[in-house]
Amino acid sequence: MNRLLLLLLLCVGGLMRPAATRAQTLAPDTLGPAAPAAPAPAATLRQARQLVLERRYDSAWRLLAQLDARNADPAIAIEKADLALRYYTATDQLTRFAFRDLKLLDLAPDSLRQLGHDSLRYRFAVRQVLEQLQRRYPDNYRLARALGDYYYTVQQCDCAEEGIGEDEVFLRTITEYQQAHAHGQGDYLSYFALGYAYQRLGRFQASIAPFERSLELRPRNPTAHLNMAFVMLELRELEKARDHARRAQQYFPDAHHKEDAGFLLKEIEERISQTSRGDSGASAVPAAAPLPPTNADAADGETMSDETAQQEAKPKEAAEAKPKKAEPAQGKSAAGKTPKKAPAANTPTTTKARPATSAQPASAAKSPKPSSGKSTVPNKQHSQKPKPSQPAIGTPAP
Repeated sequence: MNRLLLLLLLCVGGLMRPAATRAQTLAPDTLGPAAPAAPAPAATLRQARQLVLERRYDSAWRLLAQLDARNADPAIAIEKADLALRYYTATDQLTRFAFRDLKLLDLAPDSLRQLGHDSLRYRFAVRQVLEQLQRRYPDNYRLARALGDYYYTVQQCDCAEEGIGEDEVFLRTITEYQQAHAHGQGDYLSYFALGYAYQRLGRFQASIAPFERSLELRPRNPTAHLNMAFVMLELRELEKARDHARRAQQYFPDAHHKEDAGFLLKEIEERISQTSRGDSGASAVPAAAPLPPTNADAADGETMSDETAQQEAKPKEAAEAKPKKAEPAQGKSAAGKTPKKAPAANTPTTTKARPATSAQPASAAKSPKPSSGKSTVPNKQHSQKPKPSQPAIGTPAP
């Protein structure tokens, strides 16, 4: 009797164990087929990023969509937004997209989208998705950074929903980037884009701090130097303008952009010469709008963030700043006029105009973040504000 009671207690105890523990006591041949383990989001995100590096953009998108079809996970939604804004080959107001898996020698997405051959297969309303997640996760400041990237792309491609004017787009860009930067979510591209937004609104003094921070994180970024040269020229800080124009000319890797930087440098030196002669009656040489960042801006390294770049940026900054000694400009620029503002070109290749009187170099094409491949549109005139340059959010701009 006691033996039967003992066996009964052992059986009941076995049934009360956790299922995983009981399964370990069974013989291997009594187990059913093992269910596949759900993929870990972190591992899947790494896999998606690897696909992007291999230029398999459509495969990367399908992987992310399978992982989070409802766009409920902020990390995955941010990854989708980054992929959508950089690597689409067709879009409908940044709400529907087409992607391709490309081979090594295929054209870049920004070139393919000019052909207009791809059909829109994926719906992903970038702004709406990010804003909904931001309301649910107000302390996730990576979402603010992603929204800043969105509005910056809107301005570059003129492809967002109607009803938001350009000034409003710049104001929203500033709001989102300021919130992101205040919580450590920034890199040299987002700081450049923030400075650019201020610059386009004519708030030149406010643009200096983000431009300088961008240069701390990427001291050899020629486009940031060129935009700083333009800002300093507007503020009549001619020596500083000349220093930045020289650095831009030095760091641009291609002859086309070196020529543009050299042309702006010549204008600045003419202003300095006029100022030193006290030639206030001479007609002012108009300033040219600076270039947008190109993919070449990102060729010297990966994007650095606020959280990881401070130690690395300081020695670089010191090395870059050593020969630099900027002094305030003496006097006013000729005729005391604000330089004429030239609109920026939106196409990847530009034709430089060199009329003898106005002498305005055509600004380079708007590129997204480095390697971003944002779309471009034909030249668009802006009569009130200069349209300087922007990154390719990749480099991430890009």
